[in-house]
Amino acid sequence: FLISVQDPNRIDFIENINGRNSVNIPFYIEDTLRIYNPSFVGGNSSPILLNPPIDFANLNDTFYHNPAAYDPDGDSLTFDLVVPLQESNLPVPNYQYPDEIDPGIDNNFTIDRQTGEVVWAVPKRVGTYNIAILVREYREGLLMGTVLRDMQIFVKEQVNNPPRLDEIRDTCIVAGTALNIGVYAEDNDPQQRVYLSATGGPFQVPNSPAVFVPNSNVNFATGTFNWQTNCTHIRKQFYQVVFKAEDDYRTSDGAEPLIDLETWVIKVVAPAPENLVAAPSGKTVELTWDDPYACDGSQTDNFIGFSVWRRESPNPFTIDTCSPGLDGRGYTRIADLVTDYNYIDSNVTLGKQYCYRVLAEFANTTSLGFFYNRVPSLPSNESCSELRRELPLITHATVDATDATAGQITVTWIAPKIGPDGLDTVSFPGPYVYELFGATGFAGTGATSLATFTSPTFQGLLDDTIYIHTALNTVDNAYSYYIDFYSHNGDTLVGTSDPASSVYLTVGANDEQLDLTWEEQVTWLNIAYEVNRLNPTTSNYEPIDTVDVPEYFDTGLTNGDEYCYYIRSIGYYTAPDLILDTLLNLSQRTCGIPIDTVPPCPPVLEAGNDCSSVIDGEECAAEDAEIFNQLNWEIDDSCANDVVIYRIYYTLPGGTEYELVDTTSQLDYRHALQTTLAGCYGVTAVDEEGNESELSNIVCVDNCPCYILPNVFTPNGDGDNDFFTPRIPYRLVDEVEMKIYNRWGELVYTTHDPLIQWDGNDMKTGKPLDEDVYYYVCKVFEVRVDGVFESDNVLSGYIHLIRGNGGSN
Repeated sequence: FLISVQDPNRIDFIENINGRNSVNIPFYIEDTLRIYNPSFVGGNSSPILLNPPIDFANLNDTFYHNPAAYDPDGDSLTFDLVVPLQESNLPVPNYQYPDEIDPGIDNNFTIDRQTGEVVWAVPKRVGTYNIAILVREYREGLLMGTVLRDMQIFVKEQVNNPPRLDEIRDTCIVAGTALNIGVYAEDNDPQQRVYLSATGGPFQVPNSPAVFVPNSNVNFATGTFNWQTNCTHIRKQFYQVVFKAEDDYRTSDGAEPLIDLETWVIKVVAPAPENLVAAPSGKTVELTWDDPYACDGSQTDNFIGFSVWRRESPNPFTIDTCSPGLDGRGYTRIADLVTDYNYIDSNVTLGKQYCYRVLAEFANTTSLGFFYNRVPSLPSNESCSELRRELPLITHATVDATDATAGQITVTWIAPKIGPDGLDTVSFPGPYVYELFGATGFAGTGATSLATFTSPTFQGLLDDTIYIHTALNTVDNAYSYYIDFYSHNGDTLVGTSDPASSVYLTVGANDEQLDLTWEEQVTWLNIAYEVNRLNPTTSNYEPIDTVDVPEYFDTGLTNGDEYCYYIRSIGYYTAPDLILDTLLNLSQRTCGIPIDTVPPCPPVLEAGNDCSSVIDGEECAAEDAEIFNQLNWEIDDSCANDVVIYRIYYTLPGGTEYELVDTTSQLDYRHALQTTLAGCYGVTAVDEEGNESELSNIVCVDNCPCYILPNVFTPNGDGDNDFFTPRIPYRLVDEVEMKIYNRWGELVYTTHDPLIQWDGNDMKTGKPLDEDVYYYVCKVFEVRVDGVFESDNVLSGYIHLIRGNGGSN
């Protein structure tokens, strides 16, 4: 919706509109309001501009203005200087921004896009100026509406200095805290009295608004700002307060007082959930925190629940009041919209230390439960925990030998712990038994028992922690392992360890490149992978790179040569007492041969025809006229070095199946046709290995109709030029609307037949018409790529009817 107001006149002599001839230029302002479905986006109120659109400046003094915009819904606002309007989409004529009047390095007019504060440093010419500020309102990336402010600035030359406000630093405050500051301004001009005022969002909130108490004095003024914030003030966007200091300068010629502005930004953030505790509970970690939360649903309608965040290893950062949330801190959200004051994390494994924080979440909610303007609280304290280590931990599944039948993997593990955070040997007495299981692949399904290890005492468990698995096909398979741990000599299953697999490497061929990817499923944290390649000269594997992701692209290779590799993973368990133990595991050894399997990138196509030159030269009516479409394309040099041919594809209008028309090694092609030029084209590039690119962009070409009328005919019955017809052959014309008139404007012949076939007789009486000049108007309906359409070019002209012995033009 567009809401607008127009006045037919502005005041005269505006310095920066139409060379000061402004009185007859209309004044126009508008708001736009976009109405989305409120069930999904929510309702909306337009922003309010709390400061009036008129202000005064002094020559060579810095000028400040702020519209003091406040959005009741907490939407994001941006501010831009634009050209004022005289009606919708029509700018005022000959507009200049204020700093374009007497421009110079000390004449700069700017606006802060986030706060809307306007600064003019400094005005150089006395007069009246107009500016326009476009305020845009956004919600979750959607433009909700705009407000256009058109305001006047009166620049005068006064023997007066503006007052000066002390700087006020922007602040962030936790909801529920009282914000109290003092404001001070002074004016050095003799006997000048200073007045303070304030406006902005904190004074507009319906619940517990701010209060400003000013105190005016000669040459200075003080004020006290008080705001008892509460949970209803939490929002994603900052609040803004604009303080104004104004002197009382007056003269008989109407001079105005001068002002100084200070824009103060306040961010109200939600308090952190308190006293988070994480503790192991069986094979889970249970989290609890204080109930109730300071800003729960009883304090504000915008509270929507808690989110739970986790990382491995601590991050004891200092919480910054101005930075709510956990972005960039290395935590991952594992739960959202939790309404209880506890959470059980069951996705945990032995040997890892998990560190947690909790956020409270706030948002506006639509009638269907969709959220907008969501904002998190400050993060809770961090609490770390790990599972009771009462089970063994696998540490290695490393490939010792690569072979289809005689492959070998060494499996190692560490024993459980004893104590409060480990195995209770009173509840689980010996003798103890390990039973090691192995399976092909990563899932661990179909595992078979490989070996058992028995110890009468817990101390003896420390000795039996290795097994060498032989007779494997490590060429084609990864292998995974887990351990069942028993007490009471195998009668009581204490539990099953988490599984761990070997690293399995895959090598994919590419053009002068081999793509290495590998996979594993382990419970420890791998932080790096060392890529090792066989050196054919020394017959030794040598490290060529170390990466932190399970892929590597070995480039600059020679197509057709074989290259062999293995991967060494580097990791550790994150539990504090295990973190210094580096875990190294090798993949199988595998080879690959680089070949060119990468097609070239698709060309960029242009296509068209030159109808105008054909018609102007009357070539289209010639029997041997060639009609064709011209195709030209380009291809990026970086992926065209091995292109050998290009394939041209074509389909008729509306078609989806493209037919191969021809191939060429050039970057252009002329496609000759017989009956129609309409159609769509695509081009592919093919390299020397036969790899074909994707189809280029599709370009559709329209028809080039041809219809030319002569200007004389001789209907005398001699069989030569007896009928008025278009030049033959005409092309791609479906019908015409031909009307022929005599010199008195009477219609003597009409037809829809493109051949026309007028014999020179009056269509009403059938009698031959006199030799004379006749006038025609002919609408032509052409066959185009999308159907039959009337030509934009209506043919008209004169026909000489001659009944002599023939002849033609």
